[in-house]
Order: sequence, then C-alpha cells, then structure tokens
Amino acid sequence: MERGKLKIFFGYCAGSGKTYAMLKAAQEAKKQGVNVVIGYLESHDRPETTAMAEGLESLPLKVVSYKGITLKEFDVDGAIKAHPELILVDELAHTNAPGSKNRKRYLDVEELVNNGIDVWTTVNVQHIESLHDLVDGATSVDVSERIPDEIFDYADEVVLIDVEPETLIERMKDGKIYKPTQAQTALKNFFNSENLSSLRELFLRRGADRIEKQTNNGEQKTRVLVLVSPSPSSKKNIRVAARLAEAYHCKFSAVYVETDGNLSDEAAANLKRHMNLVRDLGGEMIVKYGDDVVETVASYVRLAGVTNLVMGKTWQSVGKKVGLEDKFIARLPDVEIIIVPDNARTVRRKNPIKEFLARVFTPQKLLKKYKTANATLDVIQLVCRAAIGKNGYSEIARVLSTAFSRSCAVFGVTCSVAPFENENVDFFFDRNERAVAEWCAKNGKSAGRGTDTLREAKAIYFPVKAPRRTYVIGFSCIQSKMTVTEKLVFSQIQTVLQVVL
Repeated sequence: MERGKLKIFFGYCAGSGKTYAMLKAAQEAKKQGVNVVIGYLESHDRPETTAMAEGLESLPLKVVSYKGITLKEFDVDGAIKAHPELILVDELAHTNAPGSKNRKRYLDVEELVNNGIDVWTTVNVQHIESLHDLVDGATSVDVSERIPDEIFDYADEVVLIDVEPETLIERMKDGKIYKPTQAQTALKNFFNSENLSSLRELFLRRGADRIEKQTNNGEQKTRVLVLVSPSPSSKKNIRVAARLAEAYHCKFSAVYVETDGNLSDEAAANLKRHMNLVRDLGGEMIVKYGDDVVETVASYVRLAGVTNLVMGKTWQSVGKKVGLEDKFIARLPDVEIIIVPDNARTVRRKNPIKEFLARVFTPQKLLKKYKTANATLDVIQLVCRAAIGKNGYSEIARVLSTAFSRSCAVFGVTCSVAPFENENVDFFFDRNERAVAEWCAKNGKSAGRGTDTLREAKAIYFPVKAPRRTYVIGFSCIQSKMTVTEKLVFSQIQTVLQVVL
C-alpha cells in the first residue's frame, strides 16, 4: 500500500490561524474534487473557525470511558475504515484519554499515513521536543504536550502560519482568541510582546532549519555525540545535542558508559527515559562498558570521528582541581566540547525555604514576568505559613481559594476543601472528580477542565510532587476556566508547595 502524505500547519501561538488556514485549504481541496473529511476539530468556540468548517463532513468521535467519566476522542479505527482521500486531524501534540488505542495523537496520525491516507494537522513550536528547554526559558511555561522532532522533520509539507505579534495582540483585544475577561489577563501576562517575539523567533528558526536540511547535499562532515548518565540533567544535554545536530544538518549519537551495573531503581528509570528521549529526537543510543569513563568515551570519539562532544557540568564538580570535563578537554584537544551547566544544586541548606524563595522569587524576576508580583509573593508567604501550621491542608486550601477567587481542594492523606462565595463544593467528593484527581497524582500531570486530559471535569487539578507522596491541588472551574495568568502564578506556588509539604 502506498504511504499517505502528511502536511503540518505550523504556528507559534494560540490564535495564529493554523486551524483556520487548514480548513480554508480543505475547502479549496473539496472544490477540486478531493474526498476530504474532518477527523477531529478543536474550534475553541471561535466563530471564524467554526464558519470555515461548514460544509465539510465530520467523522463520528469515539466515546472513551475512564473511571466513570465519558470523553470524546478521535476514532482512528473508524477513520481507517472510512478511508477518505484526505482527513483533517487538529492538535497533533494532544494526549489521548486513557483507554484510547494510542497514547498520543501523533501516533494516530502515523497509523493513518501508513494506511495510505493523506493527513493535514496542526502544531505550535512549543510542542517540538528538542525546543522544550528554549521555550521554557523564554516563557517560563513547562509544556507537557510534545511531539518527537522526526514527526515534524519527515512531514511531506510544512506550512508556516506566521503572524506579527502585534496582530495577535489585536486579535486578543477583539475577543477572537479568548473571552474578554480572559483576554485582558492574558494580554497583561503571557500574551505580551516579549513572549510572543521569543516564540516567533524559535518558530521561524525551526522552519528555516527544516528547509535547509531538505536542500543540503546530504554531506555530514560534523558528528555530534552527547554523554548520557542517569542524572536528571542529561535530558537537557540531549536536547542541546539534538539542536546542535539540527544546526549542522547531521545526526547525533548518545553514549552511556556502564561501569559496575549497580544502579538504583530511580537511576535505572532515569536512564531508560533518557535513552527513549534520544531515540525520540532521532539520535542513536550507544552503550559502552569500561572502568574508566573518560578513556572509554575518548576511544570511541577517536574511532567514530566525533567532532562535537556535549556533556554536563554539575555543581558538585565546581571547585575541584580536575573535573571530568577537564579530563576530556585534555584528552581530546581536537574535539569541540560543549559543556552544559546543571543548575540543580544538591548542597544542603540551613533554611531551604528561605533561600529557595530568595533565589527563585525575587521581586525583579517576578516584576519582569507578571504585574501581580507583589500579590504572588504575599500568597507564597501565606502558603508557607499555612503548611507548617496544625491545620495545614485546610489552611492551604483556604489561602489558595482566597487568592484565586475559586473553591479549592487539597488532596493528601485526606481531602480538605475551601469554598469560595458559598459555592457548593460537594462535587470534589464525586466519584468522577476523585478519579481525575487520582489520575493527576498517578501520572504527575495536570488534568481536568482547561487541559487536554479528562477535560470534562468540573475542576482543574495540579500535581505537587513531595518526597513521600504526590499531593493534588484542585481549583473549581464551574464559573470559568482557569486563565493563563492564573496557571502561571500557581506554577510558582506549586514549586514552593513541593518544598514545604
């Protein structure tokens, strides 16, 4: 069977017009006699997008039941059975509901293409795996929904949907992206000119890299190798290597040296995740065995003709006369060595909460990102005070409820709920809502209303990973979904809770 073709409509932010452009092109294809259907469409209640979809056939969605909750997802088996000439599947980076055939939507799309069906889809730059650290650094938002770079790179066609940040801001003001109340908050925070410009720069650069990769002569003079270990910082090093390889239009490899084989369960799990990340980014994973890490890697570097070596520098090595990176520099004078700093300090502090807050939540940093900096600092102080009191759970819930003007629930050993404006909070104890909270704790990801997972819940739930257990904080969304700013502010408080709980 001949493979179908994949076309991606690529943007850099919500509201850029990816879905609209895809639908408009689909309408033109239909006029040309192409059998085109909608497999999944997320219009976000935008009138222009909804209007552009009129006249296009939509396939039925699949009903998925998860712990008593009914969800609707794209039906990949139904699409294969219908076998249209062209199918539209919106939001490529979406995580499917538990119980679906595939874990991620991009796997659904791959299955369609392998069955000879042409697919058009959409994705934003922040969902590209190798750019995760850059996006996080530019916007302070940790994007959990990501796709492997190879899906993007091997698409038959990528259409860049570019729009000036000023135009996006105007669309926001006109209520074309979010509702007016949400729009005003977003404009003051995430949807500011600085963030949009940073994302646009990444978007244009990634698009240009793909074009250059396709047009080069295939010569690969540069060879990139990254040193991998069980350390959590390795994932950052891997992404740096992937971006470097992309810039040089070459493949990259990763090497792990096993010395004694005695890894803890946590270290073994970390190493497995790092190896999977290498493969997701299109790299080759190599495992070597030896007592001397430097000598083992150096021998392979010379044998394989590696030109660029990426490795991490930990805080523990700072101050040592001869660190691991120094040995590599001395042993490999003709190899360009890129040292990626590891910002995860492991030194014990006398007062970790005080020092953590002083480092992370400085007024200068918060004022740069939010106009709500002072209020955020006040909430952080109250949360810390509540956590060490005798009524910890209930007091934290009360503080957060007051701060966010939403009923709040804290799920730990017990469930403590604080209502806002006499709102009935019994729903937090419903079987369906508890199931969403349990999924959030088990998977360590946000879920519920306003997310891509179990979105039909009445509240949004956030995990708080403490050393002994994972707590869950739930906010009522009965009146309205949580805004971008609320999520950004809570992400700061979430980090503090992980320390104090």
